[in-house]
Amino acid sequence: MTVAIALEEVSKRYRVPLDRGTTLKYRMVHPRSSGRYRDLFALHDLSLEIPYGSFVGVIGANGCGKSTLLKLLARILRPTSGRVTVNGPVSPFLELGVGFNPELTAKENIYLNGAVLGLTRRQLDGRLDEIIGFAELEDFADQKLKNFSSGMQVRLAFSVAIQADAGILLMDEVLAVGDARFQERCFDVFNRYKRQGRTVVLVTHDLSSVDLYCDTAYLLDHGRLVTSGPASEVCSVYRRMVGERADADAEAAAGHAPPLQGEAAAASAEPAPVAGAPGARRWGSGELRVTEVEFLDRHGVRHQTFTSGEPMTMRIHCLVNTQVEDLICGVIVHRGDGYRLASANTFFSGLELRCPAAGEHFSIDLVIDELRLLGGHYQVTVLLAAHPTSRDYDALEQAFDFRVMSPPPQIGLLSLGHRWSMSGDLLRPLGAGTVRRYEVEPDAGAHRLESA
Repeated sequence: MTVAIALEEVSKRYRVPLDRGTTLKYRMVHPRSSGRYRDLFALHDLSLEIPYGSFVGVIGANGCGKSTLLKLLARILRPTSGRVTVNGPVSPFLELGVGFNPELTAKENIYLNGAVLGLTRRQLDGRLDEIIGFAELEDFADQKLKNFSSGMQVRLAFSVAIQADAGILLMDEVLAVGDARFQERCFDVFNRYKRQGRTVVLVTHDLSSVDLYCDTAYLLDHGRLVTSGPASEVCSVYRRMVGERADADAEAAAGHAPPLQGEAAAASAEPAPVAGAPGARRWGSGELRVTEVEFLDRHGVRHQTFTSGEPMTMRIHCLVNTQVEDLICGVIVHRGDGYRLASANTFFSGLELRCPAAGEHFSIDLVIDELRLLGGHYQVTVLLAAHPTSRDYDALEQAFDFRVMSPPPQIGLLSLGHRWSMSGDLLRPLGAGTVRRYEVEPDAGAHRLESA
């Protein structure tokens, strides 16, 4: 038997009440009120197979059905239709800490929670020090749980949960527990599970963890399976989905550029509307106007979210109110806090711009062959000015924005655009399924990439 988990056209329906109250008092006060409900499908005709020994990630937006899927696998819920098959004992890491008694000490809760997991008192006696040490609670073992911080409680719950000897592990956002040091110890547990050949189903919003640890990933959207396959490919699909939805939100929220300020407003004609960031600053004498800035992908399709390493084109649309002799165009890219990261200028690039006649529209493209910005939110300043920048025709400061998503693990603001080389045959690609961990030493500030 090679399949650990199999789902065949599984659907899970919830009944959401439409009436405001469902209590007896409400029914007595509103005798004509009927118990109306609407159906909400958390999962819809979901079919998949997970082989033994797989480390699988399940990703998707909030409400897509990830946690419902784990509860079906843990037999906490029953499907509305379809068939769920789980071949082997299961250890669910769901709602860590549920069942703990705040009036009991840490040690007493270990025995209580361990019994729920099916561990005997003799087994727990032999592992007690190990559990407390892993949770870093040696000084608080005899303290009541109600005096613990939330992080201490979750660390204790995770430390008890990993004692289960089940071959199938269901984990729901377990990487959110503890500080960076404790999370590193959790990663070591993941490495051990992979070496032991256990089947792990990890539900998380941390795509870097899916990229690094999972062999296969499943992407859910509104209860349906969008795609499955190698983790890196599925994560890329999900990033594109997030980008497309961010584009749609940005277009829906697009307004007009800020008005001219000071004497520039009186000296110029009414500027054409521009879709810029609200609250951005604008000035200029008004002979030319920026009417719009588009961010285009390699296919010329407009987006607001891009992936690091891909090409991007900024298309600047302009209107000529009065023809001018001297014209340059400049662009500045800002970090989210306003810090200037990079700039481009036609004059410093050795280019001459000829201004069309009054009343005409034109556009100029800033083509970026490889976007080396790493993940984050960025803003753009656009400037139309006279040579040598002695007079500003139109300036929009941090008026346009775009986002960048970058596949992990990467640190900083910019990609180096690098490659590695080494003499001999000592440098070769990591094998399939290799677990990679990116670690930052807090004291020395050194970075290293380890494989296990």
